[in-house]
Amino acid sequence: MGAGVASSSRVDSIWRRSVSTEQSEVRLSRGEATNPAWITARSWPTVLRISTGLIALIGLAGVAWWRSGADLRRVVELLGQAHWGYVAMAFAAYYGSFPLRAWRWHRLLSQLPTHARSIRSYHLLRPYLYGWLLNCALPAKVGELYRSYLAHRRLQTSLGTIVGTVLVERTADFLFLAALFPLVAVLALGTDPGRPILLLQLVAVFTSIALVAGLFALRRLGRFLGILPAFLQRPAQTLASGLLVDRRTGIALGISTLPLWLLEGLRVYAESRALDLYLSPPLTLLVALVAALLTTVPLTPAGVGAVELGIASTLALLGIPIEQAIALALLDRFVAYWSVFPVAGVPWLIDHLRGS
Repeated sequence: MGAGVASSSRVDSIWRRSVSTEQSEVRLSRGEATNPAWITARSWPTVLRISTGLIALIGLAGVAWWRSGADLRRVVELLGQAHWGYVAMAFAAYYGSFPLRAWRWHRLLSQLPTHARSIRSYHLLRPYLYGWLLNCALPAKVGELYRSYLAHRRLQTSLGTIVGTVLVERTADFLFLAALFPLVAVLALGTDPGRPILLLQLVAVFTSIALVAGLFALRRLGRFLGILPAFLQRPAQTLASGLLVDRRTGIALGISTLPLWLLEGLRVYAESRALDLYLSPPLTLLVALVAALLTTVPLTPAGVGAVELGIASTLALLGIPIEQAIALALLDRFVAYWSVFPVAGVPWLIDHLRGS
């Protein structure tokens, strides 16, 4: 009996210290938010990192352009002659994926003992778009944390648990990317796709292995809570709870992830047809996979520079005229990157001004 009381007292003590720590962090963050000097001090490293990455990639792009001998006027001419019906199809394929992404995330949240069952998947559409917007504005996929925070505010549940569901979601994306990459490469290029494609395949496979191993390690955190410092015990427990996926949810996760990649391929296919390029479906999906993999480059937001170089280089290696390859790369980034700023940025600004 005495041991039980002591254990209960210890749990209460840990819980109070955790809550006190969280409240202190909230007060600190509020104080920091009102301190312009702090904002400037924290913003400069990010600005410097983005600027350095952009300068390096612009330099590489300039060298690649010079070595390729591409005709800039021809590239502009190709973009000006694009068939806007196919461009509209590319937009529909790209933004049509977001309701499915929101549904998938809602399915992961719904299995948790939270208030997620009381909301619909379309309630998560805005947080998803706003997180995507931040991914396009800042490096290192910071938007994933932002959409987790927005969902945490709406659901009134642990932020760590929601971050756990996001980690599961992104790992599923990478697993499908790693599985599809070699299959699509063989269908598009044969058994000898070339060294650059093989290198990207290896990067995808090893990244997937690292993500899965990391998730399994995090799921085992519950067994080691006793050896963690008190202030880490509650965050570790909530994060681990968000990583648990039952069988039915896992099946739904897999079934909903495959169409997302097919929509990515459809986007590139529509863009190629807009430029009068006749690429096979496996080849367009391969280009989409290359672009998706390169968006994870942490130096720049959404892999700016690296993605354009990757798409153009892949197409050029396949014998596509360099001007058409560059035009397709630029059109794809217009659809899948630059358009995000007005499409998601305007609603975000309206919500921000309304204080929602």
